[in-house]
Amino acid sequence: MKKAEFEDTLCNVIDIWSCYSKEQVAELLGEDVGRMVGYNQCNPHHCYDLFQHSLHAVERLSDEAGSLLRVAAFFHDIGKPDVAKKKDERLVFYGHAGKSAKIVKPILEKMGYSDKEILEIIFYIKHHDDFISWDLKQDVYSRQNQYIQQISVENLKKHIKKVEKKQPEFKIQKEYWTNLLLLCKADVSAQADITIQNGKVIETREHKIMKIEALQECLKNM
Repeated sequence: MKKAEFEDTLCNVIDIWSCYSKEQVAELLGEDVGRMVGYNQCNPHHCYDLFQHSLHAVERLSDEAGSLLRVAAFFHDIGKPDVAKKKDERLVFYGHAGKSAKIVKPILEKMGYSDKEILEIIFYIKHHDDFISWDLKQDVYSRQNQYIQQISVENLKKHIKKVEKKQPEFKIQKEYWTNLLLLCKADVSAQADITIQNGKVIETREHKIMKIEALQECLKNM
């Protein structure tokens, strides 16, 4: 499937792609995409299989989202099967964003995307999970946990500088960060209403959305 035809499907993404079988998806977009169909994420944060989650993430992007961001949403979790590990009767997918970015590159090249377009799409995919451990100031959490950061303008500035320093060859515009947070919001919006672990509610979709909206406000104030 070529670029223009593929992007046309993203306008009605759930209805169109849900009609295809695993084999048909693989034939159209490759085996790495085909294996997403029906893949049980076996994780309390998720209410859909891997492919349906991706379709719903595209669907939940705001109207201001451009075509490249919709493409990124479609492929953002493609690497999960490669990194999946069982932990406490559930699956975890550590490092899946980076793996997804690597897998998607030849797919995009085959579809006819330019080098510049691929760099932008890969940026969104590679960093869509950057803020998973960020929390609101009022949230109760272990301040000693090095992976948890408080959502603030200062911390967001530091993170952006850190990312930009690692890839100086790619000029990351503020617009890209705005788009990335749109993808993050769409991603969590396509997850379970509540996350239950060991019989306790540990997270809600509403809270996840609140955190992304707080990050969006921080970005506006930078």
